Amino acid sequence: MALVMPGLPLGMASFIALIPFLFLLENGGGFLPSYICGFVFFLINLRWLFTLTRFDTLAIPGVLLLFAYLAVFFGLFGLILGAIRKKWGHDSSLLIVFPVLFTLFEILRNVGPLALGFSSLYQSLYSYPVLIQIAAYLGPWSLTAVIAFVNVALYLAIRRKKALFAILAAGVISILLLFSLLPVNDDGMQTKVAIVSSQVSQEEKLDDRNLFPLLDRYISLGWDAAARDPDLIVFPESILPGYILRDDRLLPQFTTLAKKAQAEILFGTGDYVHGKIYNSVAAITPRGGLVGTYDMVHPVPFGEYIPGRNLLERIGLKHFIDSFLPQEVTQGNSYDPLAGVGTPICFESTFSAPSHEFVRNGASLLAVVTNDAWFAGSSELPAHFACAVYRAVETRRYLLQAANGGVSGVIDPHGRIIASQEAEGTLSARVKRLTGESFYTRYGELPLYLLFAVGILIAGIVEVREKNKGRG
Repeated sequence: MALVMPGLPLGMASFIALIPFLFLLENGGGFLPSYICGFVFFLINLRWLFTLTRFDTLAIPGVLLLFAYLAVFFGLFGLILGAIRKKWGHDSSLLIVFPVLFTLFEILRNVGPLALGFSSLYQSLYSYPVLIQIAAYLGPWSLTAVIAFVNVALYLAIRRKKALFAILAAGVISILLLFSLLPVNDDGMQTKVAIVSSQVSQEEKLDDRNLFPLLDRYISLGWDAAARDPDLIVFPESILPGYILRDDRLLPQFTTLAKKAQAEILFGTGDYVHGKIYNSVAAITPRGGLVGTYDMVHPVPFGEYIPGRNLLERIGLKHFIDSFLPQEVTQGNSYDPLAGVGTPICFESTFSAPSHEFVRNGASLLAVVTNDAWFAGSSELPAHFACAVYRAVETRRYLLQAANGGVSGVIDPHGRIIASQEAEGTLSARVKRLTGESFYTRYGELPLYLLFAVGILIAGIVEVREKNKGRG
């Protein structure tokens, strides 16, 4: 499973990646073997989290604890599947029960204070747009379910030596291809965009002494972007070790750029308001005026806030918590677009909900601003960009990603990568500002849950009939 995830060119192998797991679970499954499988999967796939040790060695036990927590979802999956298989032994029931349970547990580990949007099986196919269009109708989790179904069908073809199961697997993959034939609205106002891609190390970025050298560096990149005659220039997340909107030495540099370039500018910055820190995106008009800001609604757990901080302080860990993260990023309270642009910040783009809320609130274009320098040179970079591909397909919007230390690029509503780069510099493209909502944006996971319910009901009916035949 780990080998098919973004970062290696083995995505198509996701259709067979679960077969060894299925053989492992043949004898009824259980919590422990599934838990070990999950732990090893996260250990390999999320290995890039260990790059944080260069900032604090406490990252090692912290990351291992996270893996131990995430693996619980695998363990519970194996436990429940084993219990069901003891009662439901028919092949057709496994075809339904396994994909449904596997997908539901994948969804469950993407909610709550320790949610992590990475390592979802559907992300393995991000570089195959022709296979992922179902995400615009039933969401990305439907793709996880389809991948799991195909794995089960091929497992049964091997185990039972029946070609019918292999034909069934091929048929389901063909259904994915059919979704790519459905029309996609591409009628909208054309906009020329320029994206600033930077390679500033996190150590350099955290040092206040680098404020003005970095300012000069980013403004120079901004002028390079302006030379492409764009309507919109997008900078990465928190580009300077300072509060741009509160510093008269910094903000005028960006307003001047906007006025002379006659372009709207988006940039990420920390903001300080009434004693609270926010991770924000600011928008400046071509006349140099501030449109407004978007404050990150879903900050990074343990990176920007501590889940359960009050409880930890009550049990005597205040000093330890304060030494780890003395002041938290304050959550924003709404997903409001800036001049029609939805701006998920970094971690938020790994989840579907923020992008959908921006679109529901009127965003005609999405622009992800991110800082991936924490994980420089690791597999986190393609994994994060893979998330952006799905957000574009799910919402049927063009999506821009401006990254520091990561992958910057432009993605169309089909999930096709129009342009991308990791190197420092600028890239430009023509995109369209689109309106309307995709089926998934409008209805979310509800249709998928209904399909799951119908599938389980059918599996139950088949199982009852088989048992009745046996008694007869």
